[in-house]
Amino acid sequence: MTPGGDDGPRSELWLATPQAARLLDPARLDPADRLAWSSIHTARRRLDWASSRALQQALPEDARAEWNSSLSHSHGYAALARTSGDASIGVDLEWLVPRDFLSMASMAFTVEEVRELESLGEPAKVCASFYEYWTLKEAFAKALKLPLADALSRCCFAGSGSTAAALLPTARHWRAVVYAPRPRLRLAVVVAGPSAHSAAANPIALEWPPQREADWPVVRILEGAGTSSRAPC
Repeated sequence: MTPGGDDGPRSELWLATPQAARLLDPARLDPADRLAWSSIHTARRRLDWASSRALQQALPEDARAEWNSSLSHSHGYAALARTSGDASIGVDLEWLVPRDFLSMASMAFTVEEVRELESLGEPAKVCASFYEYWTLKEAFAKALKLPLADALSRCCFAGSGSTAAALLPTARHWRAVVYAPRPRLRLAVVVAGPSAHSAAANPIALEWPPQREADWPVVRILEGAGTSSRAPC
């Protein structure tokens, strides 16, 4: 169930559905998580948190691999990405909630991204593109160990198709994929490493419970190296 075999880096991307929350075993939480769990009182936050920790508890261990991992949750779903070897990984998961996207983008995104959103016109396209940008930026923040504010302003994605470009504050090789596991859900994963090989492959996609391989629609694929790259989307 892991890509790359024994001779290369392996990456996995797990999505837990809201049904995962009922499988959380509080007795298996470490002291810090047990304290955090007891302090959460809203139903929505408890559902998100329980799904993410239940997913962590359910992941099969592999004594052959030392995993770098990243966790996110939204609307009862949870995503966990992990990779072996010398690459780093970041994941972000967002439920598509209606907002004043252009106002939010003007405060948090780059000028090029704001113009791109303004050009779309149709509200549904603006909503989807906003969350694609947002999940990419959060996933890059985690993979590159950046404060979110820095990732919002310094990780820039503009255009589509053959004109798509990405400007990133890193010299590492990287690959980013945005999925739509559900029509109102966007999931971005970023793998960054010192070589093209370490960041080349898409993580294997899995859902739980029950555990099964997934074939989610791909919204965007970006890859490159250095601070500026042309990236097919």
